[in-house]
Amino acid sequence: LNNCRSHQSYYTALSRMATAAGTLTLPSIGSNRSSPIDSKKIQGGCSGFLRQEFRKLELLDNITTQQYHGLTPITVTGDT
Repeated sequence: LNNCRSHQSYYTALSRMATAAGTLTLPSIGSNRSSPIDSKKIQGGCSGFLRQEFRKLELLDNITTQQYHGLTPITVTGDT
């Protein structure tokens, strides 16, 4: 975790664990920090680009759900 540069890399590293209960994080040898997790990296928020990407994915998810249930407004057109 010491080499993780962003909250995304923390997520990727920790998502490889089988269970949270079986996961133990330890500080590096010689580190004066009590935790191996840098709170600035995981609490700093995501970039504007990533927020925009999530917004687009949410819109696509809403359109897909509406299409699946036959609720797509006639004004929504496009190739699928």
